[in-house]
Amino acid sequence: MTTAGRGWFPVRLLFAVALAVSLRLALAPLALAQQQAPVIIKELTVEGNRRVQEAVILGRVQSKLGTAFNPALLSEDVRAVFALGFFDDVRLKVEDFEGGVKVTFDVVERPFVRDVGFTGNKKVTTVDLQEKIDLKLGSVYNPVDVQKAIEKLKEKYEEEGYYEVQITPNVEKFADGDVRLTFAINEGRRMTIDTIVIRGNRAFTAAEVKDALATQERQFFILRGTIQRQKLDEDVERILQLYNDHGYIQARVEGHEVTVDRERARVTLTFTVVEGPQYRVSEIRINGVTLLPVSDVRRALRIKEGEVFGRGRLRDSLKSVEDLYSTIGRASADVTPRTDPDPATAKVAVTLEINEGPEVYVERINIAGNTRSQDKILRREIPMVEGDLFTLQKMNWAKARLTNLGYFESVNVGTQPGSDKTKIIVNIDVTERPTGLFSIGGGYSSVDNFVGTIDLAQRNFLGKGWEAAVRIRAGAQTQQGMISFTEPWMFDRPLSAGFDLYSTQRIFTEYNYNSLGTTLRMSHPFLDYWRWFTSYRISQDRITHLTPAASEALLAQTGKRITSAIGGSVVRDTRDNGVATNKGGLFSVATDLAGLGGDAHFVKAVATATYFKPIWLGHILSGRVEGAAGWSLTDEPLPIFERYYLGGPNSVRSFKFRRISPLDENGNRIGGSSELLGNVEYIVPLPFNIRLAGFFDVGNVYGFGTTFDPSELKQAVGGGMRWISPFGPIRLDYGINANRRKGEDFGTFNFSVGSPF
Repeated sequence: MTTAGRGWFPVRLLFAVALAVSLRLALAPLALAQQQAPVIIKELTVEGNRRVQEAVILGRVQSKLGTAFNPALLSEDVRAVFALGFFDDVRLKVEDFEGGVKVTFDVVERPFVRDVGFTGNKKVTTVDLQEKIDLKLGSVYNPVDVQKAIEKLKEKYEEEGYYEVQITPNVEKFADGDVRLTFAINEGRRMTIDTIVIRGNRAFTAAEVKDALATQERQFFILRGTIQRQKLDEDVERILQLYNDHGYIQARVEGHEVTVDRERARVTLTFTVVEGPQYRVSEIRINGVTLLPVSDVRRALRIKEGEVFGRGRLRDSLKSVEDLYSTIGRASADVTPRTDPDPATAKVAVTLEINEGPEVYVERINIAGNTRSQDKILRREIPMVEGDLFTLQKMNWAKARLTNLGYFESVNVGTQPGSDKTKIIVNIDVTERPTGLFSIGGGYSSVDNFVGTIDLAQRNFLGKGWEAAVRIRAGAQTQQGMISFTEPWMFDRPLSAGFDLYSTQRIFTEYNYNSLGTTLRMSHPFLDYWRWFTSYRISQDRITHLTPAASEALLAQTGKRITSAIGGSVVRDTRDNGVATNKGGLFSVATDLAGLGGDAHFVKAVATATYFKPIWLGHILSGRVEGAAGWSLTDEPLPIFERYYLGGPNSVRSFKFRRISPLDENGNRIGGSSELLGNVEYIVPLPFNIRLAGFFDVGNVYGFGTTFDPSELKQAVGGGMRWISPFGPIRLDYGINANRRKGEDFGTFNFSVGSPF
């Protein structure tokens, strides 16, 4: 470069800098003016829409007339319009307009589905196919929805065994742009799973692995095994879960192979398993426990040191520990597991990191599904209110109490996090059942034989929880009438009060019994699960039509008596359901004292304990023990209508109703002054609310010439069936007399409604 050139370069640089500064100074007022006066949207329109109204489209955009033009906001508006799902394309046009801009959304509408049809379907009806898919006439055509419909149709065909079905969508356009959608179906042959092959399995037999699968082989040429792609992936997870739950934490399924024999229309399904070693638990470390003894936490674990490691048992352990903390109000406790496998020893060290969290209080209780029942009658049964400390026992007790009201088909109680870690929201969802009953009909039981019935009852009268009933029973052996009313929450307190008016006539073998009376009753809960009851009864009782072979003692009971008695009892009820109990128990002690006026003077007492325990696979073991005794307070014997009898569907089921009783010198049953009773049942649940039961009963009645001897017991062994019907459990039992004596029946059928105990 020359000297002259070198001198010219700084001059040019200075000139450029000066020009830039001048332009900046000149444009500064314009930029300031633009900031002070933004571009305004003067017009907002839509073009290209044929069916979708402009108001619907503009209703989704945030940009409005008279507001400042904002490109970023308009970009979001384009996405919002497209998200309506009605358009294949949405474009934005901006034009100068009356000192501002005109914004136009230019849309290209998707066609509408005017017709949906099927061709080639022979084995599955068009109606069934239409019900399977979500495409409806008049809906917007969307290729994604069409593909989903194809998958649904394939799923339907695979359920029927057509594994190789082919479905092709054909779209025909009308002149106005709408479309006709036709699914062309090539069904192929119906395929049946002939064999499922498990390879690589050593820890489990092929049958054990197959039992874990959702896919099953054909059986007995009747139950056709069908292959479905969706279930195959599920089956891989099921196999892994089986192995993981038994310590094979490195197990994997290398794949599944489907081999089709088109000539025989048979499918062979093969799973290849790599098991790996079985791991055991080397140690369990528990960190973070301060509020509970560590020994209590360890007892809650479902997994133990030295045992086979199972992921299912580990999950159950976490839930059990969290439930343990919930019992002390720490529902936000968090248990995080860490597993450290050692391949060299095939052992796993388990560490549980426990964050005990703060105490958790009820922030809100939400109730849904109660269309007839007032919120009030549900909330008063829930043993917690907003602001109370939340515990698992309270939640479980709330579910049990709502279930036992009998107003609901189902009661679901759950929780969700509150506004912070110290709060929890309780959600109660109920499904109401009809609580009113009006019926005229007939029935049969092994006690009363055939009876005609008239029932008018309402367990939730006016949605206020009142219980009102009128019942009439009439048959060859019995006539009964009753009017009853109960207010379960008198004065808005958990004080139940009510009355019964009744008239009863029964024909027994030895005599006829008529009773007309009324009972006033009250009860109140206390502590957890406990309730006291008190009552006053006044009745006129009459014994007539004695058997010609009646003894002097029986003849002395003839005539009319007035009974005035008070009663009291204490009950502890932890049953999960009072009609079809699965777990929990009932304990009660009751006494009656007659003599506050009237002709009868006696004391009666009874103690009963029942218990239900689930054992395995939903099976239930249940039992009852009961003892009762009565004493006259005068020289006269206990009135015959207050004495004890056993036999029938709710006591010793190898004897008919009231057949277990002391006898007088003429062989007439005269009842006893005390009784012992024990029952054991093993219950097996079945589908359709059916249960099978095996039972063993023992019991006897003593007094009036029979010496009290607890070793002298009548026995029954047998089985039966229960159906949990809308009217209550209907039972059919047959009991065999296990220590049959001369003159006694071999056994007895018992048909009745209600639980045996």
